[in-house]
Amino acid sequence: MVTQSPTKASDLAEISLFALLSEQQRHRLLDQHRGVTFAADQLLILDHDESQGLILLRNGIAKVRRFTNDGEEAVLSLLGPGEVCGEMAVLNNGRRSADVVSLTQCEAVFLRVGPFRELLNCEPRLALALAKLEARRLQDLNRRFTLRGADASTRLLATLCDIAVRAHPGADTFAATPPLPHRELAALSGLARETTSRTLSKLRQRGIVVEVHGGGLKIVDRESLRQRDLL
Repeated sequence: MVTQSPTKASDLAEISLFALLSEQQRHRLLDQHRGVTFAADQLLILDHDESQGLILLRNGIAKVRRFTNDGEEAVLSLLGPGEVCGEMAVLNNGRRSADVVSLTQCEAVFLRVGPFRELLNCEPRLALALAKLEARRLQDLNRRFTLRGADASTRLLATLCDIAVRAHPGADTFAATPPLPHRELAALSGLARETTSRTLSKLRQRGIVVEVHGGGLKIVDRESLRQRDLL
């Protein structure tokens, strides 16, 4: 981990969860905050750890995961720049409910639990923004589990769409993804690694997906997404 330069209140103004707060309130949230850079494949949050506050991603992408009783990894969601994690433990006054692991290098900001909870108790706009955030995440989770019944190509394409959108704020599903190992694409898609490699090879042969400079992937066939109801 590498310590970053301090985050400014104006930086929080660009985050949807904090956009409606006053500058003074955003300064309160940043009281004794800490900026840290994580390399790929590092834990930002550990399941069952005691909550110390929220984490705001400034750059990079991360996955939220749990392990089943059989030891299989289940990815619950993806996080990209401008998203927060760890808020559920703050709301419940409890421990973390999942791991958060960096998929690429990530710049993150640790926000202390005290200022956030104080603002949440007195600022309805923050409470409403948090409720909307949780609703969106529930919708994403429902969509992710609905896709578990789809064929391998659809699941992998949906994953590539999700990565492209999360990794590049304001980008669409046809943006290039950062380079990720096949084992991560498999975990994100809920597929076996061999199935992922075979499916990706098929999609590239059919001209639906291309590899870009640096090893990332890009979907170039809009009709394939439309046929699978991914647009």
